[in-house]
Amino acid sequence: MTRKMKKKLEMVPIATEQTLKKFKRLVKQAAGCRLCPALADQPAIFSSANGNLNAKIIFVAEAPGRFGAGLTGIPFHGDKSGDNFETLLKHICLTRAEVFITNAALCNPLENGNNRRPKASEIKNCSPFLKETLNLINPQIVVTLGSVGLQALNLILETRYQLKENVAKPLTTPDFILFPLYHPSPRVTNWMRPLAQQKKDFKKILRNISTDKE
Repeated sequence: MTRKMKKKLEMVPIATEQTLKKFKRLVKQAAGCRLCPALADQPAIFSSANGNLNAKIIFVAEAPGRFGAGLTGIPFHGDKSGDNFETLLKHICLTRAEVFITNAALCNPLENGNNRRPKASEIKNCSPFLKETLNLINPQIVVTLGSVGLQALNLILETRYQLKENVAKPLTTPDFILFPLYHPSPRVTNWMRPLAQQKKDFKKILRNISTDKE
């Protein structure tokens, strides 16, 4: 990252009072949502702990994990996936304070006490919260982490992007650049996309940041 680019990312203004009010209202709505029967007793992992409301980069992953965000209340925090994500952020000289992190499903989907993939209906039910988050923050880049995150963006954008075909490729949309990447879970880094390759993928994110847009 160039010094000029880093300075631009660091000079993130404090969210306006109006933005904060809208976000707090959205958080309250998410907390009260009971549309998904299987997730009705799970808390929505959606709060100020998700990150910066003026972020130029939003990360959209799959769902909170039972040993990670499901326990800590902080996306990508507390488990090995979170450790890998922190490593990748650090690799491109970014911190949580400079980005916003959310999920296709805001609650932790479980089956027999274990994490499971969110159902299509659960992703659909959460899509209004994701869409409103994107509208509120207005990022330059939306990075999806894994196929479920990309599925959520496809639903909002009415597109059919596939992760294998578009990984680490900037996709232009009317409001932001969509950047599909693999999920940093141990299963993925061990068998599908090694962490060394994911570091190279993350480096490409910054090439698409405009240093002229405030």
